[in-house]
Amino acid sequence: MALVPWCGAVAVQKTARSALFQGFWLSLVVGLSSGYWVAHAAHEFLQLSWPVSALVLLAFASVLAQPHLVLLGPLMYWGGLALRDGASLTRSLVFCFSTGLLYAGLGWAVPRLFDVDLGYALHDSARLRQLADLGGVPLLTFLLVSVNLLVWRMWASPRGSRATAGAHLLVVVVLLSLGSAYGEYRMQAHEALVRDVDESLRVAVVQGNVANDDRLAWARGDERAAERQLAAYMLPTEEAVNESPTPEVIVWPEVTFPGVFLQPRSTLQQGRATKFDRQVLRLNRPIVFGAYDLETPETGPVLFNALFAITPRYGRPGAQGSVQRYRKHRLLPFAETIPGLSGTPWFRQYLPSIGFFGRGAGPAVLTIETPNRRKYRLGAVICSESLSSQHVIETAKLGADALLNVGSDGWFGHWGEPQFHLAVAKIRSVETRRPQVRAANTGISALILASGEIAARSEVGTETVLMVDVPLTAADESLLMRWGNWFGPTALVLGFLLLFLLVRPSQRPNGGEA
Repeated sequence: MALVPWCGAVAVQKTARSALFQGFWLSLVVGLSSGYWVAHAAHEFLQLSWPVSALVLLAFASVLAQPHLVLLGPLMYWGGLALRDGASLTRSLVFCFSTGLLYAGLGWAVPRLFDVDLGYALHDSARLRQLADLGGVPLLTFLLVSVNLLVWRMWASPRGSRATAGAHLLVVVVLLSLGSAYGEYRMQAHEALVRDVDESLRVAVVQGNVANDDRLAWARGDERAAERQLAAYMLPTEEAVNESPTPEVIVWPEVTFPGVFLQPRSTLQQGRATKFDRQVLRLNRPIVFGAYDLETPETGPVLFNALFAITPRYGRPGAQGSVQRYRKHRLLPFAETIPGLSGTPWFRQYLPSIGFFGRGAGPAVLTIETPNRRKYRLGAVICSESLSSQHVIETAKLGADALLNVGSDGWFGHWGEPQFHLAVAKIRSVETRRPQVRAANTGISALILASGEIAARSEVGTETVLMVDVPLTAADESLLMRWGNWFGPTALVLGFLLLFLLVRPSQRPNGGEA
């Protein structure tokens, strides 16, 4: 019900300009409350002072967090003009649904830095989050906003108009009941698939919990910090493979191998790479890990944030395994690239902490073969790519048996962003109907089922090995997988159409205006 007071504030505005201001302050408040961890990232990753980091957060919340809400204010004001002198139940309902559609449609259409939308608030609603496989987060957002508007209209109904208030309440009950019924149906269907599954993949997710200072230090050439990071992952990996039952595949998070993989630049780096190669041979099972990748075209070297998979050549002791790689395709603005400025030398010199990475070719799957000679296709997702529903859908469409999402959330602190990122991952699994293994350096690592349920998880800021059995059910194709992100653009068009029908002057039977 958090939007109800704001709806009342917009309703009493005298001009569209003042309604625009109401949209701005809501955008600012939502940005500050949902993205406060941006300041921590600016301080830790960009190495900015706390006062400057606070200004970065303010700029983010003012411009980049929820800019579509600024537009929603005047649109809602114009629609509300048709209700000020009294309105029929039909016009009131049209107002509620048109505004809900516009909120969802504008959220889809207007660019923003992070996909922080209201729909993610339903990530812990086991039934209602299942609607995401129909229309993604925009559909969940539409449901939330429409219910808020219906409750507000019920509260704002003139005294004595119990029938109108009751009708709005009835629509709320119907919407939530239909959503819950669909969710129950989808949950039962998924549970039946899991009960009947006869194949699972045992994965050891290593969470090394390496401190940010160490990660920055080895990136700047500190060889001792690089050794500490590699040891933080090699030692627990050795312990994990000795457990019973043994894991069939090892997963390390984003950029856990310190340096450019396969291209050592010094004797010390060569020695570290040799040490790693020997461990991989001893494991005799696939390992998937994050590392840097490098290309050197004529225009100059290009660094990539990449995910590597090494599969042993079983039956050939001592032979190097086959290597696959995925290069991150969707780069995080202002962290991995600066839009329009990444190729500017002086800018790179001014902000050395930013990666200025190259962009990979696009979605991909990594095919691994386990010691029992079974092959699995893992959909590769690196960190912020999980914010893009379309990117994850295109990855799943390549035939992924499961999603593999590696990240490094430690730059954002221990509270706020790690929990939000986990919520995003839950919705991505529902949208694609794929189980998901999530590996994060400082947590939260998790196994997420295709229903969005968290079957196992780690805690933030701990060093641990999360051992999970991934149920490999038959692909349960969703409407979103077949149609893509259809609800956002549909909501935008339909919302404007309903708004037009609401605000246009009604006509008397003789043709005069009412």
